[in-house]
Amino acid sequence: MKYFYFISLFFSLLFNAQRYTSRWYGMDQGLPQNSVKDIVKDKYGFIWLATDSGILRFDGSHFIPYNNHKVKNISFKDFLGYGKDGFIIFNNWEEDCVLIKDRTVQRPNTKVFRTFFIQNGKQYKRFYKNSFINNFFPDIDSYYIKTTSDTYFFNGKNVQFVTRKGIKKTISENFPLKLLGNSFECNDIVYMGDPENRRTILFNKGKISYDNQPSLYNDPKTKIYWHQGTKQIFIINDGNIYISKNKNGKPTLSFLMKYKKIEKELLYCMFYDEESDKMYFGNVVKGLNIISLSNFYVPQKNIPFTGEVVYEAQPFTQHSIITKQGFEFSRDKVSRLFLSNIKTDKRCLIYDNSSNLLYPEFNQIKKRYKNSQYKKIDSSSFNKRKVQEVFKINKNYSVSMADPEFYYYYLYIYPDDKLKHPKNIFRFKSYIYHVFAVNNDQLYVSTDDGIYSVSISQHKILKHFAKGLTVKQIQKTKDGNLWVLIYGKGIHLLRDNKLIAMPYDKNGYISNAHHILEDSHGFFWISSNNGLFKVAKNMLLEYSQNKDIKVTYYRYTKENGFLNNEFNGKANPSGNILENGDFVFPSMEGFVFFKPDEIKTYYPKSSQLFIERAKNGKNEIFFKDTLKLKSDYKTADIYFDFPYYHNIENIYVETRLENSENNNWEESKNGRKFILANVPPGNYFLHVRMLTSDKGKFAYKKIRIEIEPFFYQTLWFKILIILVGLTIIVIIIQMRTNFLRITNEKLKSIVYNKDQQLKETSENLEITKTKLKNEAEYQQKIMESISHDITTPVRFISLMSQKLSETEDATIQKKYFDSIYKTSEQLFKFTLGLKEYNELYKEENTLDDEDTSIYEIVESKKLLFEQMALEHSTTIINICDPHIKLRTNKNILSAILHNLIDNAVKNTDNGEITIKTREENAQVEIGIFDTGKGMSPTQIEYYSKVFERVGTENFIFKNYGLGLHMVIQLSKKLEAKITFHENMPKGTAVKLFLKK
Repeated sequence: MKYFYFISLFFSLLFNAQRYTSRWYGMDQGLPQNSVKDIVKDKYGFIWLATDSGILRFDGSHFIPYNNHKVKNISFKDFLGYGKDGFIIFNNWEEDCVLIKDRTVQRPNTKVFRTFFIQNGKQYKRFYKNSFINNFFPDIDSYYIKTTSDTYFFNGKNVQFVTRKGIKKTISENFPLKLLGNSFECNDIVYMGDPENRRTILFNKGKISYDNQPSLYNDPKTKIYWHQGTKQIFIINDGNIYISKNKNGKPTLSFLMKYKKIEKELLYCMFYDEESDKMYFGNVVKGLNIISLSNFYVPQKNIPFTGEVVYEAQPFTQHSIITKQGFEFSRDKVSRLFLSNIKTDKRCLIYDNSSNLLYPEFNQIKKRYKNSQYKKIDSSSFNKRKVQEVFKINKNYSVSMADPEFYYYYLYIYPDDKLKHPKNIFRFKSYIYHVFAVNNDQLYVSTDDGIYSVSISQHKILKHFAKGLTVKQIQKTKDGNLWVLIYGKGIHLLRDNKLIAMPYDKNGYISNAHHILEDSHGFFWISSNNGLFKVAKNMLLEYSQNKDIKVTYYRYTKENGFLNNEFNGKANPSGNILENGDFVFPSMEGFVFFKPDEIKTYYPKSSQLFIERAKNGKNEIFFKDTLKLKSDYKTADIYFDFPYYHNIENIYVETRLENSENNNWEESKNGRKFILANVPPGNYFLHVRMLTSDKGKFAYKKIRIEIEPFFYQTLWFKILIILVGLTIIVIIIQMRTNFLRITNEKLKSIVYNKDQQLKETSENLEITKTKLKNEAEYQQKIMESISHDITTPVRFISLMSQKLSETEDATIQKKYFDSIYKTSEQLFKFTLGLKEYNELYKEENTLDDEDTSIYEIVESKKLLFEQMALEHSTTIINICDPHIKLRTNKNILSAILHNLIDNAVKNTDNGEITIKTREENAQVEIGIFDTGKGMSPTQIEYYSKVFERVGTENFIFKNYGLGLHMVIQLSKKLEAKITFHENMPKGTAVKLFLKK
């Protein structure tokens, strides 16, 4: 009994009956012939059909043949899953096979094993699909079923089990082959219905067991259709179609639909597309039948010689409505509550305060009493005028009437449902369609000539607007907005007594809108003369503020389950919402019931738009991202491939050709292609956007179009023609002026000589002026440099002298004398080289003939500043590599290092100054690192900018002194790079980078 728990859940049924509409496709509708043998759907959403005339791809509108794969026999039969997302299909006798992958048909590049298998001298055929016509091949009596891990062999006598590792064993003797027709696989378990014994056989990992519980799987009337490629299992019993799904590891049946003809039709294959809620039947004679399941319900009276046209109705129970003819309509039935002989066509029905039914007839208002189940009837007569409509407005009642000649129409306002003594009477020149209560006092009266604003307390008409328009009715939605439906003009938003027109749908059908019902998600459901529309309310409100907003309507038609596209309006009421959530609209063939949450809107996914095909004349072009055309093309059709199996009018596909004369978004008329015509050579971008949701979201795609020009259309050819033309003009002008040039040659010569003399004099004066200016600037820079460089040593000597005079300690005096001596000696040596300073700014050559030792230069500067550093308790350390030498201008480098060390000494107390070198690749880095007070981030940023701008902007000394400005300018002269950084933990690091 180990399967007892399994059996208890195994055959549960989930009933969900649905209406449907059916459409056949045969040779007249695009099929190459009517024999459809198999149907699958790929991961991109396209439907593929196997026929005796090749393989077809179906996108919902067109059947596209794919037969250019070099296979002689294009009579194909069954699809079988291959890899993660592909299908393989063999032709007759499995001579060849093709692979369906990436939205196209191709030859597989790896070996594909056929479905025939030889074992023990017997030929076995793989069994992976049932057929209602013939489950077996006439010349084969042995089959095998392959699961994910195991294989079962059936030869009509016994059943053999083989594992993936090759282990074999016989698990059943005398097993009839005919049971294979009732087999399917679920979760690696093979099931077979045994109708004779009313049981189900299970093969699980090499073991056989039996479920003896009768079920639809083993019913004698049951037909099982199993397709291992699509992994779909259908149970057909007495016209009822169920789909079997794996639920918690066990097969569970869900009822799909009732299709009475199915046992009589020669079906070869089935496929259910759950995403689009459609069933596909492949017939070997009639072609393809696409069945659209529907959640719209249209109950019918089915009374002989009586039409199904309906108009006004009122809610009756939580799930039904009642009409004045005495019928109760609900989703699935029609009941007769009372007999009524209505002789007039007054489309009006209301409840009074006691839930009695009121409706006009001739010159009377009829009343049917609820307490008599609406069988008792009474009436109120109005002899002077003809009754037109009756309305309930808040606590009041109103009756519209006409005089006998129909010159005037009157609106009577009554305080109660007795309709005896009117408290107001208003006269109009136009027929009254509807009365809407703005508040307890103000009414809007909809007429043949616009809207009248009426005050009950003031007993007068306040305003007349929307003149000349036939206003059917005014409706108020949950947010308090007022919507006006106008005959032939569609829907308008009423604000401040002004009408804001809403846009039409693609075909303008919504111009004859009848009634609006709003669901809980903010969508309007609008009945019309041609279909039922759904639109987001917010989209309409946004359009009222900004006319550039794209309003998209979704239209439901007979294809979705109606019996007639024409809904009825100009009735009171023209639509109802029942307590159970059902929406009800009257139509020409009955009331349409539906729950908005059960009705889907279908849009392509954003990832399902493919632009990869084009057609130039008879030549089909496949491309990726870029379409290339010759300039002699006449027209090119660029196809938009996307799977969509519903009304194509609900798809908004718009295109925009960038770089063309018309660069605006334009709607693609047929939604499936863009026609490129009369576009000159050049490069263009085709932008395509497609609506993907009922909230107005679009998916975007872009491809490049290159139209190759002829040589005479190219830019260089046009330039050449222009140059030739200009050359001819120049030659003509030249010939015309030659005579004048010769005549004036002597005069020009004289003028030229005098001009040259004046020019030479001017140039000499300019050169002299420049030399004087450069000399002055040079002298100023020399003085500034010398003054700056000797300032620190002189200041130090002066300071030591002052301290010497202030102390009497002989030891300290000796120390001061020694500092003064050493500094003076180094200053003397420095002044001996002042002649070299004279060459700093004049020097053009930045390379010396001999190598310069960085170590020696640093050592000399160390001796100069050492005493000054010691005075600040600072040590100067020279760890430069003595072996590094450069062939650079020694004087300029010495001046740079002098200033950098000078700055470090002046700004460092109780620390150390380290000068070191580093050689890397083709440059030498000299670093001066001090532990002084350091430069601020502002100073570092400033000097970094000064270094970047020297040579490109005016050199201005400002903000922080001369020394570093001079260093930066001299560094530029050496073509060196200098950088300033913070030294960790404190101080400043200056790095000088020199080319070797």
